[in-house]
Amino acid sequence: MRLSAASASALGGRATNQDSCHADKRMLVIADGVGGAPAGEIASALAVRTVVAARRGSPAEAVARANAAVRAHARTEPHTAGMATTLDVAALVRRGARWWMVGAHVGDSVVLAQADTLLQLTAAHTLGAELVAAGHLTEEEGARHPQRAALVRAVGMEDQVRPDVWERPAIVGERYLLCTDGLTDALGAERLAALLASLRSAEPARCVDALVQAACEAGAKDNVTAVVADVAGGVGWRN
Repeated sequence: MRLSAASASALGGRATNQDSCHADKRMLVIADGVGGAPAGEIASALAVRTVVAARRGSPAEAVARANAAVRAHARTEPHTAGMATTLDVAALVRRGARWWMVGAHVGDSVVLAQADTLLQLTAAHTLGAELVAAGHLTEEEGARHPQRAALVRAVGMEDQVRPDVWERPAIVGERYLLCTDGLTDALGAERLAALLASLRSAEPARCVDALVQAACEAGAKDNVTAVVADVAGGVGWRN
């Protein structure tokens, strides 16, 4: 088994791009430098490079290594002090005779799986989302909260990071989308679902280009980045 994957990114409404991503036949990574903090583009790029370079251990362990790298860089380079980033890692892993998609998530990027239905695999680590989840606010109140988008968890924010982890059996033909909030904020859930459905037969490269273009045309105010991967079989493929 392998992943057939592609990625695309655009400035959107920003002057610089603080998003970083990576996609190959085994691993998908996406990061969004925290806005309002210094050196977000450095934090996201460093986190992705660290994950890709290691390629050992679980996605959660990869997130921990990225957190350590971002914290260490911020300590040695004063102009990057306080930098942080969201981070999502998804990997195709073989356990015995079975293949799994395994992931780790920190921040407000989104991971979706699509076969017959669209399934969101991650929840935002934002103040608004956490207040709603804890029952302190209704969904409507959470959507109006003035600090609803403030991140409560991010890589580089603290010495220890607590990623959410997920796993699913790898199914040939299933599609995964990792994207930053610049895409979801611009398109909204209903339009994103409709676009994914209309692009179901498109190759990943065409799909990511269409998603990013649609978000930009919709007036995206933030950087827009997407990674799309299909789980593919392969005769004679080995781990």
